[in-house]
Amino acid sequence: MSKIARRLFQPSVRRLAWSGGLVIAALALQAGYEIWQGYHAALRSTEQELSAQARVIAEQTARSVQAIEVVLRDLAERVREQPALMQDEDVLPALLRKRMDGLVQSEGLVLVDSTGGVKLASHMPPSVTRSMNVSAQTPFSLLRVRPGSELLIDQVRPIPGTGRWVFPIGLRLEDAAGNFLGVVGAPARVDYFQNFYRDGYGAQGTRVALIHRNGWLLARQPAVPESLGKRIDVVDRLLPPGSKVDAAFTRLPSPVDGADHFAAVRAVPGYPLIVAVSKDYDVAMTPWIEGAKATALRTLVLCLFAAGLLWAGLRQLARAQRAQRELQVSQQRYSLAAAGSDMGLWDWDIPNGTAFVSTRARELLGLPLQPELQSIGELRRALAVHAADQPRFRQRLADHLHGTSPYFELEYRVCGEGEGYHWVHVRALCTRSADGRPARLAGSVIDVDQRKRAQEALQRSEEHYALAMAGSRGGHWVWNTASDEMFVSDKFSELFGLPADHPVSTREAFFRAARLAPEDLEQVRMRSAELISGSVERADYELRVVTPQGERWIQMRAQRFEDVGGEGLRIAGVTVDITERKRAELARQHLEEQLRQAQKMEAIGTLAGGIAHDFNNILAGILGYGEMAQKEAQPGSALRRHIDASLAAALRAKSLVERILAFSRSGMGQRVPVHVESVVQEALDALQATLPAGVQVHSRLAAGDAGVLGDPTQIHQVVMNLCLNAAQAMKSAGTINVELELVTIEEACAVSTTRLEPGRYLKLSVEDRGAGMSPELLSRIFDPFFTTKEVGVGTGLGLSMVHGIVSDLDGGIDVRSTLGEGSCFTVYLPVRGERVVRPTPRAVVVELGKGECVMVVDDEESLVGLAEEALAELGYEPVGFMSPESALEALRHNPGRFDLLLSDEAMPGMTGTQLVERVRELAPDLKVVMMSGFVTPALQVRARELGIVQVLNKPLMAAELGAALAQALRAQGPHLANIPRRDEE
Repeated sequence: MSKIARRLFQPSVRRLAWSGGLVIAALALQAGYEIWQGYHAALRSTEQELSAQARVIAEQTARSVQAIEVVLRDLAERVREQPALMQDEDVLPALLRKRMDGLVQSEGLVLVDSTGGVKLASHMPPSVTRSMNVSAQTPFSLLRVRPGSELLIDQVRPIPGTGRWVFPIGLRLEDAAGNFLGVVGAPARVDYFQNFYRDGYGAQGTRVALIHRNGWLLARQPAVPESLGKRIDVVDRLLPPGSKVDAAFTRLPSPVDGADHFAAVRAVPGYPLIVAVSKDYDVAMTPWIEGAKATALRTLVLCLFAAGLLWAGLRQLARAQRAQRELQVSQQRYSLAAAGSDMGLWDWDIPNGTAFVSTRARELLGLPLQPELQSIGELRRALAVHAADQPRFRQRLADHLHGTSPYFELEYRVCGEGEGYHWVHVRALCTRSADGRPARLAGSVIDVDQRKRAQEALQRSEEHYALAMAGSRGGHWVWNTASDEMFVSDKFSELFGLPADHPVSTREAFFRAARLAPEDLEQVRMRSAELISGSVERADYELRVVTPQGERWIQMRAQRFEDVGGEGLRIAGVTVDITERKRAELARQHLEEQLRQAQKMEAIGTLAGGIAHDFNNILAGILGYGEMAQKEAQPGSALRRHIDASLAAALRAKSLVERILAFSRSGMGQRVPVHVESVVQEALDALQATLPAGVQVHSRLAAGDAGVLGDPTQIHQVVMNLCLNAAQAMKSAGTINVELELVTIEEACAVSTTRLEPGRYLKLSVEDRGAGMSPELLSRIFDPFFTTKEVGVGTGLGLSMVHGIVSDLDGGIDVRSTLGEGSCFTVYLPVRGERVVRPTPRAVVVELGKGECVMVVDDEESLVGLAEEALAELGYEPVGFMSPESALEALRHNPGRFDLLLSDEAMPGMTGTQLVERVRELAPDLKVVMMSGFVTPALQVRARELGIVQVLNKPLMAAELGAALAQALRAQGPHLANIPRRDEE
């Protein structure tokens, strides 16, 4: 290389070095920024987590203390209204014991008179309390001098002789004039709060403390008994007394054990208490620390890699310089080597028409050894090129001389004696004159006969083998473990989705290109290792390949072959496509699983239906008498509140029974055309009022007037249950996506619950971005009473009910869920009408009776009495009977007395429908209304055949009963009337 070239080259080297250094510096700066950003993100996440926990715990603690306060204020109110109660030793013990029922957060209830003497303690015998006086204790002294009804919470203290810790909660007792009568108190159990915090928030590294507003430590989890009562001064700094600040977050050493931690404090609403939730710094920041380490390591690797590339580039430049210097020496050596090699040389002088052919070249080309120099014409005539190769020879030579190819290169056969021939390889380069004409053609010729004959033999062998493998419809492969070289057939490449024009050459290249299913890749590596180690001689296994056409099942059969001829250990095998067989097996397994699930759901559904029937009869009495008692109670009174609460609980139980009936698949009433889009919109409108503030519903309803044949109430329940499940899965924050559209299924397909036949379907999708579910949970979500929610949140009947309703409508449900990403429930309902009329609201007017005589038949005395009272209030004249036989006897004596028969279905000896058959013989025109705690489609069909006006579901409210009787009396002749339902109003 010249000096000028070197000068031009050196700056490029410097620029490369500078550029590489800047790249490495940029990588390091980026890593530092990511670590810094991650640290602050971890701090924000910790603050949000602890603050949220502190808020929830503070609210739960307030409810626990509130339960004690409610009891104390109730006792104080009783004493205020009846001061003599303080002296009544007969009533007080029972009263305290009754108030202690369910008050697990307190050690007991204590009643103290105005002198400090303990009148009564629910947790201590009278022999102990008679000698006790608390006049000198701080809580009593404070309450004695402080008028009013403010609740007092004092310092924590141990109960003498028990080792249990409590903190007193007390309330002043006064008469109506405000005179001090004593104190009622409840020692709150420290272990209750500590166990509560441990069970709900006992994660490793997390601490929960309950602190008095004065700074006293009342409870702590993990428990440290010696720290109870200790003053926590930092509380005054974080939540200054008298300020409006009710929450704070900080990092500080623990006042109890000195551990470095983050802490979130929150005032307990309504009480002089503070909740502190803390987490060890090491535990909270572990994700950030691990991430920072990973980032630093990744950056170090990248920097080292960049430095390696830089060093390699600089080294390559140095090598290029050395190569230029060595080129001339190499050319000289080549000339000498060619002269001493087995290669023949030749040179045509085209303008002069002469050709030089060396002795070795003449020998290889089948020419006379002499003369070496002759005319080009003589040489061409003497060349013995095989007749089959002559066209290629002439074409290649002409192309090169005309400048259309860079070289003249060809392998061809030279004819010998008889029919013999041998192969030679010729390569030459043409040099041209200034005007572009060919001047010289110089080249070489070498003997390749042995190689070509070996290739021909190998090609024939491979053709024979390929024909055999094609007949077997399998692919084959051979792997040399020492060199990692791998040969695969075209069929093998086809089975594994490999490109035929880029065959794999090594085993690792195969693993990169084959796109094996991830769960099968480890199996292939394990079986290969077993064959290499010699622990097995043969392997036979199945695996999956993901191709553009879908998943394909492959059967692999392999065998190891020991060192033969110095080639090392080899493993060879064949592959066969077994996709169709595996699909048939999987389809059979899926159908078997669906059959087992259907049998299980049917058995449990039958049981659930029976339970619901008996429970409805019990609820009928509770709701009926409760409604009567509600009318008699004064609004705003304690009695009215108690009755309202009882009725609300009974209505919730009624709703639960309706869900059980829907689940049992026996609750489907008369099927009517349902305008599904209207029902879904109505359900979403009702849902909005029940959802938490953080949950939004986005809907896209595009089903038009398409409908199904079913029950609008049950479709309404499907939407409500799926949406409520989605809201609970997102922990009260997120978006629920609801879509309704018409789809056409061209071919039968399997979904999670069944197999759908081809046809038109209404597709309802409810999607959330909640916690998602594992495959194990997905297999059980439709089981009745199975739930992943905490106690009091779910009953486990929602999805079971959805499954039962959709199955009754000949539909199916498909479920997709991923842990951490959310779930999507898709319901398919077969279309039973393209133009269903949208429902219009109709008001139900409950008319009072006009003295009509109603025969009431039920085998339960309480329900007969209830019906008589309810009918009397509605303006009817009820006559109750405890058995069908007595009712028939009364009808025989006076068949014209009764205007309507109201009968239960399930009665011993004679059912309600059997009774109606007998009644039709005595009074054919008598209107009949049937009641049942378990209305089945079969019962409704039988009622229609007997001319029963309506079949009512127990339990009944008075308004429902009145509306049904009024419409039944207006009906013309005995027939089944379509009374407007509540869901159609």
